[in-house]
Amino acid sequence: MEIKKYIKQLCEAFGPTGFERPVARLAAEAIAPYADEVSIDTLANVVAIKRCGIPGAHKLLLAAHLDEVGLVVTGHEDGFLCIGQIGGLDPRVLPDRDLMVLTDPPRLGVVSVQPPHVLKAEDMSKALKQEDLRVDVGLSQKEAVREIPIGTPVVFRTEGFDLLNDRYVSKTLDDRASFAALIRVAELIKDKQLPWDVYFIGSSGEERSEGGAPAAAYETDADVCIAIDVGQAAVPDSTPEVFADLGKGPLLKVGPNFTRHVEKRLTALAEKQQIPVQRVATPGRSGTDAWFMHIVKGGVASAIVEFPLRYMHSPTECLDFADVELTARLLAAYAEDPGKEALEC
Repeated sequence: MEIKKYIKQLCEAFGPTGFERPVARLAAEAIAPYADEVSIDTLANVVAIKRCGIPGAHKLLLAAHLDEVGLVVTGHEDGFLCIGQIGGLDPRVLPDRDLMVLTDPPRLGVVSVQPPHVLKAEDMSKALKQEDLRVDVGLSQKEAVREIPIGTPVVFRTEGFDLLNDRYVSKTLDDRASFAALIRVAELIKDKQLPWDVYFIGSSGEERSEGGAPAAAYETDADVCIAIDVGQAAVPDSTPEVFADLGKGPLLKVGPNFTRHVEKRLTALAEKQQIPVQRVATPGRSGTDAWFMHIVKGGVASAIVEFPLRYMHSPTECLDFADVELTARLLAAYAEDPGKEALEC
């Protein structure tokens, strides 16, 4: 399987939080050849199932969110669009940025900014505030109000491209590259005899921290839930104690959000399969789908596997394809051989 094809296809689609259904359809179509059943639920979660054929089998749920951070039209000013955030965006990346306004059909826009020629000296070093930004779509006030209503979502417009050494840059690698990893997992286990049913979830709403993954965990009655997401990768000014490295394998997080026997089994399988991993302490809230899946019903055994990502929540996120493949291999190994504790919980 060419994982890069799926990453590019999914990441270049548009689907901010609350508006994921178009990308959910793409994701469902992509994973269908490797699953026994595929559906899209009320919340726009993709639910793909690989059944083991054992009556009353335990259930493993692997979840990667499909929504992306974005913007929403909050008003109109002289034909320009006023915008608010969907998810967490750094306003510093927005000036001069080209955007896609998700009308039907979508249309282009650009975040307006004063050129340096007319700025005052004291304004040259100031970052623009979110509330001061406007999007130019080339319309008059009357046209903008009529054609782009308040509540219209807006996203980055970026085509992915390669860097050297198997690195790749695109919008929305957080977290659609993780769903591409799940497609790879599904391929790896397609013809294997499994000890439990495996559910692959392309979850909605994660960027607003109250997404579809816990609903899927509840509905499927999963016994073990693993979130697949991205973690902060090192850049020149990052803190070594916090940030991981591209190309050195998936991140295994340890902390109160994660069930010990699942993390221990993943660690043991990584050693057995000679998969390099990077351990990260997470003493509090993980900020991922794992946080909410952990407390569904009476509580669910949970963990998170991430791979490193640079420039998160920007239009130019960067990953290493080797990390995605290693993450998929580790998850496939766990799906095949989770250990006795997972199958008794």
